[in-house]
Amino acid sequence: MDAHAIALWAASHPLTVWAGGMAIALMAAAAAWAAAGPLHTHGARWTAPWADRWTAPRNAGLRLLGTLLVAALLLLACAQALAALAEEWAAPTVWALLDQTLADTLRATASVATLTLFATLTHAGDTAMLAVLAVAVAAALWLRRYRLLALGWTAALAGNGLITRGFKHTFERVRPVHTHEIAVADGFSFPSGHSSSSLVAYGMLAYLVLRLLPARWHLPAVLLAVATVFTVGWSRVVLQVHFASDVLAGWLTGGAWLACCVMVMSGVGHWHRSRSRSATLA
Repeated sequence: MDAHAIALWAASHPLTVWAGGMAIALMAAAAAWAAAGPLHTHGARWTAPWADRWTAPRNAGLRLLGTLLVAALLLLACAQALAALAEEWAAPTVWALLDQTLADTLRATASVATLTLFATLTHAGDTAMLAVLAVAVAAALWLRRYRLLALGWTAALAGNGLITRGFKHTFERVRPVHTHEIAVADGFSFPSGHSSSSLVAYGMLAYLVLRLLPARWHLPAVLLAVATVFTVGWSRVVLQVHFASDVLAGWLTGGAWLACCVMVMSGVGHWHRSRSRSATLA
């Protein structure tokens, strides 16, 4: 089956793709969790001798600098990946055909009931929804005296918005035509802001659960985050307000930024604890 036929089938069966895609995403997340299970269910992590030396207090500053360098390289790699995607849809390639076929077929075949369902589900990635979530979580963390986590949470969500906006204005891709009035979006299309924002927000929430709540909450939080992120991304395609490659680019952007934020928060936290320990010993 070629890409054109796959796109036609997927656009004609949006609910099946949603269910199947979510099942695959959840199984992949559960499998990854099972593979790393001992790291999360036991109090001590196994570390190699070089890792023990790397995390020693005297190496805290070096670790922080290394973390910042890796984060910068990851963002650079993300920008290069987005540029490669942009070249694909700008030329008459198989991926550009898949993008356009999905959008055109959904516009012709998607029922009002299907559009209404996904218009409801897509609100999980709305700016207003995530803004309320951002304020509520930041306030709760700050009041509980998790100040570094509160600042990291805020920086993650705000920074992702700025990065996504910057990429949109860099590539200036026009959105697909959507003639229904069930969901409306304006502005540039690439990458999908809903997709990147939901990945960062719900991914950070899962990270906070891993850091702060008992182990019984960990796997459910990760699976719920995965399900929500996939649902928001696919909803943007079904509603025809984004091409499929916009959503993929949004996931790449959000995933890279989330990884950077988690790494930097870990590095800053280790550096801060090392300084506090040194001051106490002095």
